[in-house]
Amino acid sequence: MTLVEDYGLNSQSRKLLLLVLSIDDCNNKKAMDILHIQKVIRLFEHLRQKKSIDFSNFKLGGVSYELDENLESLVEYDLIEQTGSYFALTAEGEEGANLLKHQFEATEFRELVYAKQLLGDVPSDELLYFMYKTIPETQEHSTETLRLERKAESLVKSLFLKRKIDAVTAAKWLDLSLVDFVKKFHTTVLSAEMQQVLAEGYQQSADEDLAIAKEFESIDHEFDCECDV
Repeated sequence: MTLVEDYGLNSQSRKLLLLVLSIDDCNNKKAMDILHIQKVIRLFEHLRQKKSIDFSNFKLGGVSYELDENLESLVEYDLIEQTGSYFALTAEGEEGANLLKHQFEATEFRELVYAKQLLGDVPSDELLYFMYKTIPETQEHSTETLRLERKAESLVKSLFLKRKIDAVTAAKWLDLSLVDFVKKFHTTVLSAEMQQVLAEGYQQSADEDLAIAKEFESIDHEFDCECDV
């Protein structure tokens, strides 16, 4: 018997739990709380457009009892350890994750890395809001949607400044045109020509979006960088 067979790691939920905890987020940290684990795996399932895990849209929207139960089992097996509200791999868990990586399709693993690095380091409210807007069905029975919508402006601004969403997405989530989005988050009135340049740049590509945003931030005290955490 192998480590994978001994602990049933061929199960998709157990496989994803070990793999997601083996990946660094943007702060070079692997440990995650349960909410971030759930949401990163839900985003991964959305990106790959395959449903291998059952998720419910109640309460926090897009969470899985299947993942909860398997996380508890992996803790009992000493493949994952819990410290406070955070979960991390044990040495044996790292060994299991390394074995699983070789069995995981490369493109899908890159999508899991992308999901972890996109959402692994954001505060809980930003995480929930991102998921509610990205996968609207997760709002259906959520207890948090109305509360988060009341602070949508600060959440969207923070996600944009952290490069988690681009300007087109940010403007859409706030129901604004790109020009109005640019004006709203700047301390001075930009010329019509500058607004047009920014809007065109944002639409060309994500790379140009980042470059223009950085230049934009340097103009006259930049954006107000305070965000709600």
